[in-house]
Amino acid sequence: MARQQHSLGATDANERQGSTWGTFFIWLAATMTASSIPLGGIMAQMFPNAPFLLVILVASGFFLLVGIVSIPGFVYGLPTMVISERLFGPRANRAISAANWLSQVGWESVVLVIVIYIVRSLLFPGQATYTLMETLTAFAVSLLANFAVPLLGYRAIVVAQKAGAGVLMIFSVVILFHIPLKDSLVSSGLVMSWATVRSALGALSLGLMGGALSWTMFASDYSRFTQRDASLARVVAAPAAGGFLGTFVILLVSVALYQAGGVTFGRDGIAFPRGMFHSEVLYYGFCIFAVLGLLASNFLNAFSSAFSLAVTLRRDLNRRLSTFVDAFIGTVVAIWILFYAPTFLDVFEVFLSLLIVVAAPWTGVFVVEIVGDLLDKGPAQDPASWARGHRARAVILAVSIAGSAAFSSNPLWVGYGAHALGGVDVSPLVGLGLGALLATVMRLARGAPTHAGIDQTKADVRPS
Repeated sequence: MARQQHSLGATDANERQGSTWGTFFIWLAATMTASSIPLGGIMAQMFPNAPFLLVILVASGFFLLVGIVSIPGFVYGLPTMVISERLFGPRANRAISAANWLSQVGWESVVLVIVIYIVRSLLFPGQATYTLMETLTAFAVSLLANFAVPLLGYRAIVVAQKAGAGVLMIFSVVILFHIPLKDSLVSSGLVMSWATVRSALGALSLGLMGGALSWTMFASDYSRFTQRDASLARVVAAPAAGGFLGTFVILLVSVALYQAGGVTFGRDGIAFPRGMFHSEVLYYGFCIFAVLGLLASNFLNAFSSAFSLAVTLRRDLNRRLSTFVDAFIGTVVAIWILFYAPTFLDVFEVFLSLLIVVAAPWTGVFVVEIVGDLLDKGPAQDPASWARGHRARAVILAVSIAGSAAFSSNPLWVGYGAHALGGVDVSPLVGLGLGALLATVMRLARGAPTHAGIDQTKADVRPS
């Protein structure tokens, strides 16, 4: 990809220099982030009796869906939202892309605020409260780091994350050995009572909100740079394995930290009591691990959000301009979160809910079409063959979004379904399942699309 451009066209041969190992490290580093620390804290706070080891294993396993959604990007060389237009039609897809872009910029703001909290504690250690100038200093440092790397493009992201992922994994494992683990975290036993099942489903839904289902709408943005001689199996396995490993470890760390008192939430944000870490080296190592992981995550956020904006505007975008737009909006929203929002956790939950209400149903429909083609004749030679039935898919998506919203519970609204479950939010599971079910029924009713499939033994050859 040219350094200055977010292109909506297919990647050329000279742009396909990435490897499946590079993709593995992208998803490993992107998922091992401190944004999962408030996520794990909310899980442990809301569902203290949930079987967390089982929940975290299942939530991490859902990264298989990210691997599946990577297939069209590899086969066609197109960004995710461009491929999505074939499935849902131009008009519906512009709305999908706009919602995706807005939620991603909002999420960038949330992640930026978490970085600011941690950088502030590193720059001004040992303080219980901070002055306005200290907060603004941390803000300036974090903002510069957060939006610098995406300007350099895909290769810079791969190099930065590949170099850091191994170190981040080592620190996370060391931290786990220094935290007393409670039975609810290390035991996978599940007593079959309604209260336990409800807690498990609620905790799983939270894990999916901040995990696999928050990333599926960007999966093909990175597989499109993979070398053509890679097999489809490796294209799927790389993000699935990287995302699984990163999500599993960081959610274990975040739940364990909260249960042991190593993370606290308050009106002023997130705090990490230094005494919990038993050593200055481990404390500073953890803070650096958290900042690097968050920045790695936002590298992908800023890189991919520009594709959604480009599809919304239906034009290629200059990367520097799109990154500046993200930085400006993200800065404004971060200032509001820091100084005006009621609490950080309220904002965190709202952004998770808004992101997942669209992403989960979209993933269900998208995965059904991909898997259906794989089981039929293989990926279509031309994604335009998906255009048949795009209006029906748009209706299915709208119905599934409404169903997902009905089971959402957040500071903005509590749906009827969530209310019936005692306030437990299962919107990711409902949205994903409903979208997949309706898409399957539609596909069976109309039959598979007629197309010439790509020979699986020649899957490295991109269709012309």
